[in-house]
Amino acid sequence: MVAMWSYSAGYNVVEVGDDVWDLIEERTLVLFNHQSTSDVPLIMAAFNSRPNLSNNIMWIMDHVFKLTNFGIVSWAHGDFFIHGGKQHREASLLELGSHLQKFYIPRKRKWLVLFPEGGFLKNRKASSQSYAKKNNLPVLENVALPRVGALKVIVDNAAAEQHTDDSDKIKYLLDVTIAYPGGRPLDLPTIFGGWRPACDTIFHYRRYNIEEIPKDEETLTKWLYDRYEEKEAILQEYYDTGIFPDAHTTHDPKFEPVETNRLTGQRVVHDTLEFILRHIFYIVSTWIWMSFLYWVFTSICQLVW
Repeated sequence: MVAMWSYSAGYNVVEVGDDVWDLIEERTLVLFNHQSTSDVPLIMAAFNSRPNLSNNIMWIMDHVFKLTNFGIVSWAHGDFFIHGGKQHREASLLELGSHLQKFYIPRKRKWLVLFPEGGFLKNRKASSQSYAKKNNLPVLENVALPRVGALKVIVDNAAAEQHTDDSDKIKYLLDVTIAYPGGRPLDLPTIFGGWRPACDTIFHYRRYNIEEIPKDEETLTKWLYDRYEEKEAILQEYYDTGIFPDAHTTHDPKFEPVETNRLTGQRVVHDTLEFILRHIFYIVSTWIWMSFLYWVFTSICQLVW
């Protein structure tokens, strides 16, 4: 349903970069830069267009979403709510490792979605730049420096060699860059109401074999920082020129693919009939639920009075 809000308003997702859609049935870690509240609806729109994908995803999201109606559904689905802040970080990462072993692997989920920046760019930018200046790191404008903690836990727990069943192991990593036209992200109210003119949001995909991702924390941190420096340059060129660069994926020479299909700017297309059927189901199920609540309320009233 969320996908229909953006799609019907003309907020399209355009896909470029490596073709990743042969990985739907593979265990895959997916990293996104995080710009605004519209990121998740647009990600859902892209994922919803592919059969059998939406039901096989586990999301790692901020704990505040647990307090919403969306959070209740996510909790039932087995998604993980991570706590930010120094006082919660270590405990939350331990819980994530346990959650992967208890939910992600046994439930046979395929794609695992993570936002390494740990929050929206507008909220993280100042602290990211301050940290970068203190530690002689690149000062980024279009993305925030990513946090490596959750990625390290995933690499250790869901991509490690100790899994005797090869199907339990994450085999690929997708690094996705979300790029809004002019560097002006949409937001959730705009997705709901369609206040802004129709536009294309670019999803740039880069795929890696999980074996080429470093395992030790120091090298993994550098690898992740390098990817975000690349995102910074890609986004800056797009914002300056209005043309998204043909940025190819940089691989470890040992894992350079022989042939990689490329996406060249296809818009994500949805099935209108599926949208209609989903909304009918939602309306009918809501009516049944409200009728049940009304029956409970009237029954209690009759007993009391």
